[in-house]
This record gives sequence, structure tokens and C-alpha cells, in this order.
Amino acid sequence: MKQPNENRTASPESAAVEAKRRAGGRRIVLWTAVAVLLLAAAGIILLRNSISRALYDERRTMLTLVTETAADIVNENISMEWNQVEIIGRVVTDALQGGAAAEEAIRQSCELLAIEAEEYFFLVDENGKYYASDGTYGKMTDLTPFTSDTADRTEYIATLPHLDPTITNLIFRERLVEPIRVQTEHGETEVRYFAYAHSLAELREKVSNLFAGATNVFIYDESGAMLYKEFGIRLLLEGYNIYPKFALSGRPYGEDPETLIAACKNRESLTVELTITDEEYYFCSAPLDAADWSLAFIVQEAYIGDMQGGGLGRVVLSVSVLVILMGALVVAVVAAVLRRRAGERRLAESEQVAAALAEASRAKSDFLSNMSHDIRTPINGIMGMTTIAMSAADNPDKVRSCLGKIDGASHHLLSLINDVLDMSRIERGKTTIHTDRADIRALCDNCGSIIRGQLVGRTLDFEMHIDAQDTRLYIDELHLRRVLINILGNAIKFTRDGGSVTFLCRQTDGDEQTAQYRFEIRDTGIGMSPEFREHIFEAFSQEETGERTQYKGTGLGMAITKQLVELMGGTIEVESEKGRGSCFVVTLSFEKDLSVTEDRSDAVLSTNLRGVRILLAEDNELNMEIATELLTEAGAEVDPAVDGQEAFERFRSQPAGRYDIILMDIMMPRMTGLEAAGAIRRLERPDAQTIPIVAMTANAFDEDVRASREAGMNAHLSKPIDIREVIRAVASFCKK
Repeated sequence: MKQPNENRTASPESAAVEAKRRAGGRRIVLWTAVAVLLLAAAGIILLRNSISRALYDERRTMLTLVTETAADIVNENISMEWNQVEIIGRVVTDALQGGAAAEEAIRQSCELLAIEAEEYFFLVDENGKYYASDGTYGKMTDLTPFTSDTADRTEYIATLPHLDPTITNLIFRERLVEPIRVQTEHGETEVRYFAYAHSLAELREKVSNLFAGATNVFIYDESGAMLYKEFGIRLLLEGYNIYPKFALSGRPYGEDPETLIAACKNRESLTVELTITDEEYYFCSAPLDAADWSLAFIVQEAYIGDMQGGGLGRVVLSVSVLVILMGALVVAVVAAVLRRRAGERRLAESEQVAAALAEASRAKSDFLSNMSHDIRTPINGIMGMTTIAMSAADNPDKVRSCLGKIDGASHHLLSLINDVLDMSRIERGKTTIHTDRADIRALCDNCGSIIRGQLVGRTLDFEMHIDAQDTRLYIDELHLRRVLINILGNAIKFTRDGGSVTFLCRQTDGDEQTAQYRFEIRDTGIGMSPEFREHIFEAFSQEETGERTQYKGTGLGMAITKQLVELMGGTIEVESEKGRGSCFVVTLSFEKDLSVTEDRSDAVLSTNLRGVRILLAEDNELNMEIATELLTEAGAEVDPAVDGQEAFERFRSQPAGRYDIILMDIMMPRMTGLEAAGAIRRLERPDAQTIPIVAMTANAFDEDVRASREAGMNAHLSKPIDIREVIRAVASFCKK
């Protein structure tokens, strides 16, 4: 008997409780969103501060190296000038003791030593009066080195009236062994010192060229007194002492003035950022060991930014520093050769460096000119599976199987292209490992399918054996697939028709949490010599034999393979005999996947997007057609826009809330995706700041992702677009 339904209508009390519960749920969601936004903002701020500090430290390191190089140049020049002063001083002394007048002694000595600039040499008596070769007579502007200084030799900075009074000179003063009574054009006197003047303008040009003249140059002593200052930009530190400027100039990273002054007094190398007249500069200092002074530069921060090249990253910065250092070395060598022929050793070293750079350039050129088998392997697999699919057009199951294998090979090809485009990151060990749930048996089957596709048209025996108990593991599929494909591809390439390649995947050890696997790839190919086997894992290495060089490649595949294996915590070993074949063994441990999950790819493709309204901006007609068709099949309503300008106009013309999400290409005519996203975010309407905007672009580098974020986009998907990733992104932003 059917029972009456007594609770068909809810009571007012239960309705109120339900409404209160829903309001509480909305508040929890709201506060959670606020907390997430705050954490995201804090994360962005911390990241920007971290990047800013890293860039600051990187610039400090670079500037310190450049400044120390400049100081080495000055030290070398001072040492060479002292050698010259010592030599000509002996000759002048002999001439004076032989009875020659002061002026004549200098002229005779310069002629004897083939020195043209005789006016820069002079004798000084006990009263600080100097006598030049041209008969000029005067008194030194600074008498301390001649009346109070008891050192046998010293250097100081001053101007000389008989030379250009606007030019500051570095004076080298050497005491004669014994005072000599000599006759001058102004009477008899007792000469005690021999001196030489070297123009600091000439020295400044050498060191300031390291910054293309965009710098102030200073020489200061332990007390901070500026003995010399010259500027290629406007003079920034006026006055006579450097130390008070530290207390008046802002510093973004908190170096206190006392610490900086102590470092200067201790004659340490340092670089610090200063704010002077509301502009950012770098103060760089390095000791001059040859003179007990310090050399300092003040360089504009904007100029240093130009030197680094902005978005080119650490690789370009490292190259820039290397170029600067090499330029400094060349300047030092050329200066030494021009001054003294004793610089031949430095010149030889620079030639060796140039040869090394030429060799590195040749290796890179070979890499760019030869098509890598790493890229050809999945392409051959795709072509082979395509041939099979076309010949089996009346067999849907066979075609579907081929398409699945083509999909796996194409994803592998995309990963290889991304690695090649980001080669500098791989060479510097910046590749990171990301593990996720995967089936080791399915991964090996996929690798075998790619290799079998490459075997179409060849008579090569390929066997694959998988002995695995725990197959559901946490694996970095991308990098493990690349390791196996690299080794298998090499085995196929270097094995002649009629030979064999065997691929064995076997679980060897483990515990409740982990499983250890051994991957063995054995071939009967051409093998390797013992000498080359020692270098097989080095970058750009290829065995130079007539037989092997017919197989073109980059010489980079095995180096990347070893690096990836070690990043995954494994080992790789090789045995090979010339003419007999090779055997590579990779050993890796994986964390077991103890959960039971469904096929997420199918789950994503079955996601229902019914009711989701999407504004799709894409200038490529084919890409637009594919994305529209697949998103529509998922239930979404798609409005197309052929460029950024049309996307912006469509959004602005529709009422608030019309669209749930915007999918935006970046490189488009009239208005780029970044410009369109920024224009939308600036609209004064409630949904302009909240609507999700997802970038879909072929620009896949870190700086491109950063640029899309800064333009106001919420996510970044790299082309070629995987529709599963697109649907997953739309579903995550438009949960209904």
C-alpha cells in the first residue's frame, strides 16, 4: 500500500536553516577567495622581491669583476711606469755625475732610450723646485713628497704648470741614491729627486671604456679623499671626500654607511647601489695594490640594465660579463704591447681563449646545421604510423590505434622542440623533474610504438619484454620517455638491416613505497671504440670515423640523457664493442601509486561545459575552427574574434556577465592579446577585473608567461594546444 508523503512541502523553520547554511557557505567561499588572493599577492610580491634581489646580486657580481679588471689595468700601468722611471733614472744619474746640466741630462737620456715625451721627465731639488728638459723652471704644487716624505719612491697625483694645467697627472717620484750638485739654466742647485708625469686622462680612457664612457671615475685614499675625479656623465659626487656621500644616498638593500666606509678603508672590492638626486647608480670600488689607493666608478643603473639585455636572462648576462672581461683582457694586452713588448705572454693567452671560443662556436654551428636524430625519431614514428593508418583506412580500430600512437609521438616531438629552444636552461641544469601518476607498462608500450613506426621499410628485428608487478607509479613521463626514445633511437640508427634491437623493462627491487626498475636496450649495431666510450656522455661528442659519421646527429642526445637520468635520481651505464654492438642500462626508482584512479584524459574529455559562454580570440582560421568545434562539442557557447581589437570591442559591447571566460591568442594583428587583456582590465565595469583570461600562444618561455601575467591574464597555455588542457582550464575557472 502506498504511504502518504507527509513532508512534500518544507516547513518555514527548515527553509530558514537552509538559507542560513547557504549564506554561511557563501561567506566561507568569499573568505577563502580573499585568503587565496592575499596569499597570491604575497607570493607575487615575494617573488618580485626575490627576482629583484637576485638581479641586484647578479649586477653587483658583474660590476665587481669589471672594476677589479679595471684596477688590474691601472696596477699594470703603474708597475710598467715605475720600471721606466727606474731605467731612465739610472741613465740620468750617470749623465749628471758625468757633469751634464740638469736639462741636458734629461734630453740625452731620452734620446739614448728613444723616448719622445721628454717633457714628462724632470729633476727636483731639496726645495721642491723642478727642472724640465725644455728649460722650464717651477715649483711643485704639492711639496709633501719632496720635503716630508722619507720614502725612496712614491707616487702622487698633481698638475704641473709647465704642462697643460687642466690635465691631472700621476707623478712617480724616485729619490736619487745621493744628492748631486748640478748646473741648471737658472743656476746651481742640489738635485735630490727624479720624477716622471703620466697623464691620468689617458689612463681614464682605458678603464672608462669598459662602461663606454658612461661613468664617473675616482681615485681616493684610505681617508676617502678624492685624489682624482673625472666624469663621462654629469659629475655626481661633488666635494673632496667620498665617505660623507654614503650617509646622504639611499640604499635599497640596507647596507649601512659605517659598513661601506669600513670596507673602503680596508681596501676591499665592493659594489653597492646608491640613490643620488632621485636616480639609481652603482658605486664600484677596487684596491690599487701598486699605489695604496682605490679605484672607484659610479655607473648609471639604467646603463647596467642595457648591458644585461633585459629579458634575455642569465645566459645573456653571463655572456655579457664574459665579453666585458675578455674586452678588459684585450685592452690590458694591447696596452702592455704598446708600452712594452713584455706583453707577449698575455697576447698568447688571449689567442688561446679565442681558439677555445672558436671551437665552442664550431660545436654550436654543428649543432644548428645537423638535423638531430632526437627530433627525427618521433617524426619518423609519426610518418610510419600515418602510412599504416592510410593503408588501413577501412579498419577503424587500426586507424584509431595508429592515431593514438601518433598522438603520443607528437607530444614527445613537442617536448623535444621545447628543450631545443630552451637549450641554455638544460645546459645549466635548470630542467626540473615533475612526477605524476602513470602506468610504466603503457609508457614502455608507447615508446615501443614510436620505435616500431620508425622501422617501417627496414628489416630490423625489434623485441620488447616488460616484466613488471607494480605498474602504477609516480613518473616524470616526459623525461623518462625522452631517455628511452633517445637510447632506442640510437640503437635503431646505428644498427644495420638484418640486425636486432632488444628493449627489456624489468622490476628488480623495491619495498612497500618504492619500486626499482632496470631498463636495458641492447643492439647488434656498429658499437663504439673504448676511447669514445669514455666521452659518450659529453655534450657535442661524436666518434669521428668514416663509418660512424654517415649518421648525422647533434652529439647532444646522450649528454641530455645522462643529465635527465641523474635528475631523476638514477644511473646509466654502457657497454660496447666496436663492430659487435652496445648495451645501455638505466636504473631508476619510482614511488608507487597506491591509489586507484580513473583515466583522467577520458574524464577531462567528458567534462560538460554546458552553459559556459566563451569569447575566443584567434587570428588563425584553422586553429579557430578546431577550438570552436571541440569546445562546442563539450557543450560550451563560443563567440569568435579574429584579433585583439575585435575581442575587446565584443567584450565592451556586451552586458556585464555575458562571458564566463576569455581564451586569448597573443600574436594577433591590430591589437595583440597582451594589449587586449590590458584594455579589458581597465574597463570600468564589474566583470572587467574578475573574468578569467587564459593565454593560448606559441610563446612558451618563462618571460612570456610572466608577460601574460603582468598583462592581467590568469593562466597560460602553450601551443600546439592540447584540447584536454583547454577544457580542464575552462572547467577550473567556470565551475557551475
